Amino acid sequence: MAHISPAVLTSEELASLLEVSKGAAQREIPQFHWERLVALGYAQRRLGVLGLTEAGVRRLAAGE
Repeated sequence: MAHISPAVLTSEELASLLEVSKGAAQREIPQFHWERLVALGYAQRRLGVLGLTEAGVRRLAAGE
């Protein structure tokens, strides 16, 4: 099985991903960040709320 490296995130994007993981307690993140996180499959918008996907949880666990 081939190992696929996670997409490179800036420190700011990683901080935004961490904010998304906080759920309802999350602060506002830049629109460009949430659009990129959704495009990479790390986050998903449901009913206007941004939440982590399983890939996002794994990405946070992997760190930088």
